[in-house]
Amino acid sequence: MELTPEIRLKAILEGTGAGTWEWNLDTGEVIYNPRWADLLGYRLEELQPVTFKTWENLCHPKDLQEAREALARYLDGDAPQFDCVVRMLHKCGDWRYIHTRGTLLTDDQGLDTRWLMGTHLDVTREKLSQHQMEQLAKSLPGIIYTFVLEPDGRYYFSYLSDKTWDFYGLTAEDCLADPDKIFNLIHPDDLPRVHESIAVSAETLEEWVCEYRVLTKSGSYWLKGVSRPEKDPDGRISWHGMTINIDTQKNLELELEQLSITDELTGLYNRRYMLRKLQESVVQGERYGDTFSLISLDIDFFKIINDSYGHPTGDAVLKRFADIIESSTRKSDIVARTGGEEFIIFMPNTGLSEAGQVAESLRMALQTESFISDEGEIFSITFSAGVVNWSGSDTQSTSVRDLLSACDQSLYAAKRSGRNRIVADGDEE
Repeated sequence: MELTPEIRLKAILEGTGAGTWEWNLDTGEVIYNPRWADLLGYRLEELQPVTFKTWENLCHPKDLQEAREALARYLDGDAPQFDCVVRMLHKCGDWRYIHTRGTLLTDDQGLDTRWLMGTHLDVTREKLSQHQMEQLAKSLPGIIYTFVLEPDGRYYFSYLSDKTWDFYGLTAEDCLADPDKIFNLIHPDDLPRVHESIAVSAETLEEWVCEYRVLTKSGSYWLKGVSRPEKDPDGRISWHGMTINIDTQKNLELELEQLSITDELTGLYNRRYMLRKLQESVVQGERYGDTFSLISLDIDFFKIINDSYGHPTGDAVLKRFADIIESSTRKSDIVARTGGEEFIIFMPNTGLSEAGQVAESLRMALQTESFISDEGEIFSITFSAGVVNWSGSDTQSTSVRDLLSACDQSLYAAKRSGRNRIVADGDEE
């Protein structure tokens, strides 16, 4: 059988389910194929006589004007073809979304005739799915998105819901055109972590979860992105997920975290934080050979201060003593109140001798300080201290517990020696 153009066209139309229409712009004559009527639940005979008015009567009134404007744009040369989606009334009484396309027929010389020809396709399912997606996106508390990473490293968003404006102050269209508009708003301290997490998810194809701050015209706040990747055979990876605002939750979390590691009275770190920091420093030091020193301080005869002047005065002494320590140490040092009148200073990248000098300078400075009780009595305080050093280059590793024990032993040695003095590790009597 010879595959004539007519046979091919018929097969294509039947395969796509398209209805065809032809309209003479001068005479108003119209021609529809049977499939055109089938789209709306009719047999073509039921719609006879078929005229241009037949189409108009079946169109939704609100869509008819948009269709006329689309046709005018095409005929005026402002659009490559007549293209629009209109709702048309089905025989059963509901509205169907019909995608209309058409172009002017050209003659043998390539000149336009007055016949406009095209197709109708039922896109109701697609339009309803799109509408449902739009409504879902509006009801959800975050941005729905699809982020794409090409094998050559290019990345872009193929979909963004309208809440992009609420979160970033940017339209979805702007961000679809330039994904860096979003990435440029991420806090500089968080941006490397965001890129790294994307790279890890791309490598492992595991769920991407990342919390990060953004800096917008509305201020700085925390966002959380969650998405699941899928990889195409050509290597393209697409993440489908949602971004939500977690600023209130994150700030509360950070506040609770700060409270959990802070001494309520002095505002210094507490024992829990110091132990965590020491453990991290030991692990890092064993890997890179770092060194650090510890100073353990204990106010001499603090119980007498409480007994003589009362606990409010004792609390005032502790807070003042904490301020003196902080003002006498470096920003890189960490100061913690680890007990009633006990304090520890963690000094990274500091040798034993240098730490001992800091402790001695602090002891001398405290001797010039005067304290006043609630009754106006003036008194002074002293402290005893033990100093130890730890180095990752030591052949024999020391646990945090052993390190603190050594520091306490130096402190006890200072107390046994008469108090108001500093004992460095190895100097004990």
